[in-house]
Amino acid sequence: MKFLKYFSFFLVLILGIYSFTKLNDFHTSTTKVEYNEGNTALTFTSKFVTEDLEKAVGVKVSNESSFNSAVETYLRNHFQVKVNGVSKSYNYLKAQTSPKATRIYFEIPSPGQITSIEILNSMLVNEFPEQQNFITFSIRDKRDSFVTKKGSVSGKINL
Repeated sequence: MKFLKYFSFFLVLILGIYSFTKLNDFHTSTTKVEYNEGNTALTFTSKFVTEDLEKAVGVKVSNESSFNSAVETYLRNHFQVKVNGVSKSYNYLKAQTSPKATRIYFEIPSPGQITSIEILNSMLVNEFPEQQNFITFSIRDKRDSFVTKKGSVSGKINL
């Protein structure tokens, strides 16, 4: 009888923990923005959970060419950059995938003198309401960061 009590308690505890973790999934991405005076491009490296990105673009990484095309389209619709208040287009370079994480590489060639950068990043916020996108900057030895999320999908740094 005592064993049954302990077993029941243990079972309820495990089910409670499991249901709590499933209800509170945590979704994040990181984007690193880098620029040095010696470089000729403002470079971006974004990292996502592969499964989350597959859900957002509707294509599995196993279909490499379709996945890359879908990621580029999705990125262009959900990631915008302004340098010194002027919208800038960027070159999509590639997506590098693994079962756990996908990195996306893109750049703005020859951005000129940078005094401010504004980024709109709504990646995955429609798919996951709790999505947070961490953006870090390393520009001319200055480091800064901000987070975008549902209801607040853009941020700006001044240099």
